[in-house]
Amino acid sequence: MVAFAIVGIVAVVGLSLDVGVLFIENARLRRAVDAAALAAALQYREGYQMSYLDKSAREFLQLNGINDPAALVQVCQNPLDPDYPTHHNASLCPQSGEMARKLVRVVARGIAPLAFLPVIGIDSAPIAAEATSETASVDVVLVLDRSDSMTWGDPLLPIGDPMRDPSICNYTTNPIDASYQGYCRPFDTVKRAAISFVDQLYFPYDRVAVVTFDKTVNPLKVLHFSNVESDIVNFIKGMTVFQGEETGADPSGINAIYPDGMPSRWYDPGGIYYGLDCPQTDPLLQAFYPDFPSPAPCTTTNIGAGLYTAGVEYNLPPVRKNSLWVVILLTDGVANAGYDENAIYFCPIGTWGNSDIPPKCNDGIGTSRHAAGSGNYDAEDYAYDGADFVADSQSALIFTIGLGPKVTQHSTADCTHNCGPNDPLNDGSKLGELLLQYAANVGHGTYTPAPSSAQLEEIFQNIAKNIATRLTH
Repeated sequence: MVAFAIVGIVAVVGLSLDVGVLFIENARLRRAVDAAALAAALQYREGYQMSYLDKSAREFLQLNGINDPAALVQVCQNPLDPDYPTHHNASLCPQSGEMARKLVRVVARGIAPLAFLPVIGIDSAPIAAEATSETASVDVVLVLDRSDSMTWGDPLLPIGDPMRDPSICNYTTNPIDASYQGYCRPFDTVKRAAISFVDQLYFPYDRVAVVTFDKTVNPLKVLHFSNVESDIVNFIKGMTVFQGEETGADPSGINAIYPDGMPSRWYDPGGIYYGLDCPQTDPLLQAFYPDFPSPAPCTTTNIGAGLYTAGVEYNLPPVRKNSLWVVILLTDGVANAGYDENAIYFCPIGTWGNSDIPPKCNDGIGTSRHAAGSGNYDAEDYAYDGADFVADSQSALIFTIGLGPKVTQHSTADCTHNCGPNDPLNDGSKLGELLLQYAANVGHGTYTPAPSSAQLEEIFQNIAKNIATRLTH
């Protein structure tokens, strides 16, 4: 009885040992396959070759101790591809009504050596594992500032330069590429950098929307999500700088007039262009504006409206919950316009006398935050709330770019020291930078200053590299 019991005990212990070996070897294989699938997915981009994906997956299998010549690396392939159907898997293709996803499946097999069962002639057991990895399909909203300061030049054009007038530079033949609308600078460089970013995406898997903002967001200046690259590029090439009040009869604003019948662009008696006309600069207009002396109709950098509009884009069908949601905000100034969809201005009376930094409709205190509906709620508060909406309500990543010196200029209302460029104690008074840093932090992205437009293309390229790859199952 003892002898028979010992045989049974040894058998149970031996089987337990072999089962443990199987679990360990299978876990090792699964880790190797997961790593191989992620490595292959990293190669999944526009212009990829199937050999890149296959080679990368096999290298990672071998690095993890798995040598399987029959390992499979599969994607949803075009029947015209030379290696179809070797690497094709129909289950990775989108079903009717679904959008394409960048999926890679890796299947590998191995042999688990056993410790006990060899006594009865079973030396090993086959094991197999598979993993499907996804290079995140990306839904990106480009939020681009088109306020009239985007014509001031880079380097700065002097007041009076004809190319500073958006109604001129918007219609000047582009000397670099005539397919671009106008030659306003630095806006022309902004458009080129945005297109360079779009070129890094993989269509039709990825989608891009474009939101431009000035004193508000004009629905006619918004491109909703598209996965057709040519449509996105042509929209960006055709963007123009805000040049006056836009109406149904004059959607571009080029012939825009204020109620006094005069053009909405302000020229001195000698014909020198100064900027956009408004009741603050033209006494003849004041009687036509019931909001006067509020300067709200004169401000043209509504960052809050741009962010809110970007966030709403993700609610428009078809909604892709499995994609990576990214918002990229670029501005060359400080929030000075708070004008929401209900045509309500956020411009407290205490800010009406401001000029430069802080601008009008902004209290100039970078550390202040007021609740919506309070008497002190200003354009900057509206922008901060827009960042919260994108990051918290929509769970989108936010990358921000501050172009030019206005973004990093110290607020004269928030300075306790000399506020000079070499004063390290006054970083907290840089209104534009504080907002962009906040938006990037709350949106788990990055903020990048661009002293001039020359850095923009590199910045957009770096943001493209930050797009994540994740394992789906």
